[in-house]
Order: sequence, then C-alpha cells, then structure tokens
Amino acid sequence: MKPVKGILPIAVGARDARIKGILLPRGNSKEAAVVSGIDVLPLDTLSDCVEFLNGSLQIEPIKVDLDEIFKTETNYPVDFNDVKGQEHVKRCLEVAAAGGHNIIMIGPPGSGKTMLAKRLATVLPDMNFEESLETTKIHSVMGLIPSGVL
Repeated sequence: MKPVKGILPIAVGARDARIKGILLPRGNSKEAAVVSGIDVLPLDTLSDCVEFLNGSLQIEPIKVDLDEIFKTETNYPVDFNDVKGQEHVKRCLEVAAAGGHNIIMIGPPGSGKTMLAKRLATVLPDMNFEESLETTKIHSVMGLIPSGVL
C-alpha cells in the first residue's frame, strides 16, 4: 500500500471521535502514531487488512518517541546570531517575533531578506505539542512529510 497525504488530521479526527484504532499504510504509520490515545496499525497490503479484520493476522500498534522527535526537529542549520550588521532590521524582527506580529520585508535582491527570514525561527520560542501538531497537520495535508520520517 502506498502512503497517502493528510493522515495526521485523519488520526486526530479518529482520536477525537473516540475511535480505538486505525489501519493505514506502513509509510504513514509513524506520522499517525504521533497522536496519542489511538492505536495505529500499519499495513503492507490490502490482503493484510482483510486477514486482520477476519482475525487471522495480528498487528502490533506502532509507537514513536515524541521526546526524540522534538530533539531532532529543533536543530536549525542557521542561527540568528550569525547575522552581522543590519541592527535595525534585526531589532524589528525580534520585536515582531516577541509580539506575534506579521512582517513584510521589501528590498532589492541581495539585501538579506531571505537570510533573515530563514533565521527568524531561531529566535522564536519552541512550540508546545499542540502547536506542533497543528503546524504538522498542514504539512501532512500538503504531502510535505516524507514517508516514514515521522
């Protein structure tokens, strides 16, 4: 079975509907296992699904270590401290980040807009689990989570 897009919101919806577990492609199992309170049962083929539903196949639920995922996902390859100069722009970005304000950066090519934007995440506070889940649901629906990564 091939992985599908949007499995994370499906798993959250199943949990909220108090469904005990879900059957899904193995490539989506780690992504869905991030949601606690629901058994995630990975399948390789549709035949496995039929055998499981008939009771002739036992499937162990997938478990993931959320602490390990949070540790690996908060390492950024760039840092806001690396920016030299541009003190006014850096101060504006810090104030906007602290207040949760929007930012629009306008300027000629090569003035550092993209460089600063990539580094902005390093001055923001870490997201809690629910914020991370909401953000990751968007990535899931768009198909931006590589199969088997989460």
